Amino acid sequence: MTLLIKEQERSQLEWNRKARDAVNMLIRRLTGVGTSGERPPNPTDGQLFYDRTLKRPLWWNSEEGQWLDAMGDTA
Repeated sequence: MTLLIKEQERSQLEWNRKARDAVNMLIRRLTGVGTSGERPPNPTDGQLFYDRTLKRPLWWNSEEGQWLDAMGDTA
């Protein structure tokens, strides 16, 4: 038996799809996504940005004043 979280939804799969889409949209808004040229001009320390040009996530390091990848390399 499948329990629907929202009764007005047609199916659990439809509700799951909508929830996943909403979470993905929120993550994109919070982290930022774009090309290398579209990086935020005034990032805050630790801000995440997914660089579509490099195809990897980057974090802003305010101490060094540069974007770093997960390995700590300058991007």
